[in-house]
Amino acid sequence: MSCFWYFSHIYINMYGYIHRHLVIGILTIIMKVALVVLALFGVALAASIDNIEIPPSKNIYVEPINKPEVDPSLEIVNGQEVVPHSIPYQIFLVASAGGSSWSCGGSLITKRYVLTAAHCLDGAKSIRVTLGAHNLAKHEAGTVTVNGRSWVIHEKYDSTNIDNDIGVIQLERNLTLTRNIQLVRLPALRDVGVNLEGRTATVSGWGLTNGIFQTTTDVLRKANNTIISNRECNDAFGIVQPTEVCLSSAGGRSACSGDSGGPLVIGNVQHGIVSYGSSYCMSTPSVFTRVSSYLNWLITHSEWRPEEIRMN
Repeated sequence: MSCFWYFSHIYINMYGYIHRHLVIGILTIIMKVALVVLALFGVALAASIDNIEIPPSKNIYVEPINKPEVDPSLEIVNGQEVVPHSIPYQIFLVASAGGSSWSCGGSLITKRYVLTAAHCLDGAKSIRVTLGAHNLAKHEAGTVTVNGRSWVIHEKYDSTNIDNDIGVIQLERNLTLTRNIQLVRLPALRDVGVNLEGRTATVSGWGLTNGIFQTTTDVLRKANNTIISNRECNDAFGIVQPTEVCLSSAGGRSACSGDSGGPLVIGNVQHGIVSYGSSYCMSTPSVFTRVSSYLNWLITHSEWRPEEIRMN
């Protein structure tokens, strides 16, 4: 047996051994990479069809002047679940900044603009808006989520006294209106200064069912109550302005049933934006930004136009 044959045989066997194990190793790596890719794809797919993220609500609480003699931990707000998709202008928004997120409500006023509270937008770096939803814990057909392109809060918004608590979001694209996604009607110019006291109003949202424990609801809920005078409301808070409107808490029904930024509607017209209230939800009024006081501001900062202008 020649040395050449011996060493060439060793070389061939070693080559075959190395080649086989190299191929096996490469295939193993490919399979592992494929599994990782599939896992990541599965996570991404699940995220795209899974439940809508529900971070904490950004609600503002003002301590009432005379604290009610009631244990707030026992206060369960007496709202009720709405008929699914019966409030098609209601939106749910998630705002984010610096690793933290918060949620608010709002309403669709044009195919491109959402109306909400200034404090919901204050400090936000990104905003995501969901429309056409009822149960946020389920993937529902017809639900649309779109990013905010830009947003504006009132230039005189005062976070201390919570004055001028109004803002708008421009969506990144125009929406197609459907049965579950519709525009809300806002007051006409002739409604400026109209006295709303004594009228029944409805507040809605995916907000709190308990003011202290920050318990939220997956389904859209509403509460009906009576508009009270600002004078009566000021007995509770002392900071209520003419540009605001207040809702009674009679029967334990209050805006804790709704998200900050959400709509207060009388008939089919939105007259208020959820602004602030007390953690004692069942025994103190809720305060809303009076929409009719800001119609000119909305004309300037959105595509919305009052019906008097649209009809001409």
